[in-house]
Amino acid sequence: MMIYDINQDKKIPSDTSTFTETANDSGIKLLLRLQQTLDIETLIRYWADFLERDMGIDGFHYRHHEEAIDCHNGHLNRHEVAYTLKLDDRALGEIRFYRARPFSPLDSRRIENLLALLMHPLNNALLYRQALRLAHTDPLTGLCNRSDMDKQLLREISLANREQRPLSLLVADIDSFKVINDRYGHSNGDRILVCVANSLMKSLRDSDLVFRYGGEEFVIVLSGSDGCAAHHTAERLRLAIENLSLTLDDGRQVGTTISIGVSTLNPTDDRASLFNRADAALYQAKQAGRNRIVMLPNLSIREGQGTSH
Repeated sequence: MMIYDINQDKKIPSDTSTFTETANDSGIKLLLRLQQTLDIETLIRYWADFLERDMGIDGFHYRHHEEAIDCHNGHLNRHEVAYTLKLDDRALGEIRFYRARPFSPLDSRRIENLLALLMHPLNNALLYRQALRLAHTDPLTGLCNRSDMDKQLLREISLANREQRPLSLLVADIDSFKVINDRYGHSNGDRILVCVANSLMKSLRDSDLVFRYGGEEFVIVLSGSDGCAAHHTAERLRLAIENLSLTLDDGRQVGTTISIGVSTLNPTDDRASLFNRADAALYQAKQAGRNRIVMLPNLSIREGQGTSH
């Protein structure tokens, strides 16, 4: 696979007549079109459509592993050229082009010149995508954050009410986390948070949503789960954390536990009441000795009740 780095002089062909073609009316129109979108899949398709018309490309495949992007279209024929894209040493992904007939050196130079039109719009689209992800992601654990939870929970409640299906909420808290931080240090506390977050994700279904609510507290939204199913899930999570062996910076192995409060959606619930009921149940679990699950009846909970753990 060739590396296309816009800063590498060796990628600018000595035959400048090929490069000049990218500055004609069609090239300018393509560039303007590329600058009209920040959606990466749309951007790549605009550019590949131009290549299909201009060079008879049969198909393409673009991937960016870190951003989990996999975009392809057309036929993957026997002849291909492939590029690793870089801009100022910043990786922009990999792209392959396919055609029934071989690619000549002139074809490759033409593609590389057209890649020059793609690089900056692609970089802008990737930066935009990363900014959106970071705005909704906890940087330590990689889980969605509290801001994203508020939006997702509203959506899940609306869907559950409209489709008349159950919905449950778990609020989980690492037990005695302040003691862990004081005894082992904040670096190890962060390590434990990451391990617990990873264990929670591995123990849940793909359809379940898990968020870092703040500090050592996590929220899990269980779509399609009634109270009984939610309690079983909570117990599975509790056991998974109880059996987890955590490695500290110095190689020592430690364990930890979580307490969990459970609530299920009732017809009068909104986002706050559903959460407050689970949070109050978590408070009771802490008061009862930790490393346990509590589920309160579907009664209304006053705003702010049971939020001190």
